[in-house]
Amino acid sequence: RAPAGALGQAVGAPVIITSGVRCEERNEEVGGVAWSFHKRGAAADLYSPGVPVGTLAALAKDCGLNVLPYYSSGYVHVEI
Repeated sequence: RAPAGALGQAVGAPVIITSGVRCEERNEEVGGVAWSFHKRGAAADLYSPGVPVGTLAALAKDCGLNVLPYYSSGYVHVEI
C-alpha cells in the first residue's frame, strides 16, 4: 500500500480522485462490475491535470498500486 501522498509527491502535481468508495446503486449507475473494488473501498479513479495517463499509471505502479489505465477516458483506476 502506498503511503498517503506518495503518488502526489511522485507526480509533483495535484492528483484528483473522481470516484472512490461506491455503494451498490452508484456502482451500477456508472457501469461498474459486480466485483468492483470500489464497493470495498479499495479502489479509486483519478487523474492529474496535464499529466498523461501513461505517465500517471507508471508512477502509480511505482508507488505499489495495482493500475488499470483508461487512456481514451483520461483517467487511471488504482487498487490497493
